[in-house]
Amino acid sequence: VARHASNTRRSSPDGSRIAFTSSRDGDPDLYVMNSDGTNVRRITSHPAIDTSPTWSPTGNQLAFTSDRTGAQQIYVIGADGTGLRRLTYESYCSRPTWSPEPYNEIAYASQTGPGFDIKVLDLATNEVRQLTFGLGSNESPAYAPNGRHIAFMSTRSAGGLKQIYTIGRDGRGLRRVTSTGNNEMPSWSP
Repeated sequence: VARHASNTRRSSPDGSRIAFTSSRDGDPDLYVMNSDGTNVRRITSHPAIDTSPTWSPTGNQLAFTSDRTGAQQIYVIGADGTGLRRLTYESYCSRPTWSPEPYNEIAYASQTGPGFDIKVLDLATNEVRQLTFGLGSNESPAYAPNGRHIAFMSTRSAGGLKQIYTIGRDGRGLRRVTSTGNNEMPSWSP
């Protein structure tokens, strides 16, 4: 899970900037550039792996995954590289995705045993809601444009194939939306 590409919002909400991970200066760090490729700026500088950036709805911050404390956790940093803050303190967390407005939440995959479950962190209250509960491995959350639903990949179906499901941000209304083959890394259109 740790090194796969993220399905999160890579371009800033206004489309003017792109956040990405690069090892161009050594270790994998976060960078931001204009959408035309100009003005590349390094946002993090740490020997750990910083990956999976996702923009806040305002475009002022990025949430990302880092293993700087040993196990992968979710962090937030200003788009200018200031104000680094750790958000999760769990065994292993990855693939954050920031909700659209009016919600102020970050959904992510959290290791809760042999597999992963989808959790949502409310940034206003620091409260964590768990949306899935140990059926298969549940990964790669992606918010709907209105923020009311989350799509994700799960291996909960018979045979353990990877299928796409949707669930309400309140944890209700689980629905399987694929049934053939292996399917992963969902992303909603804007």
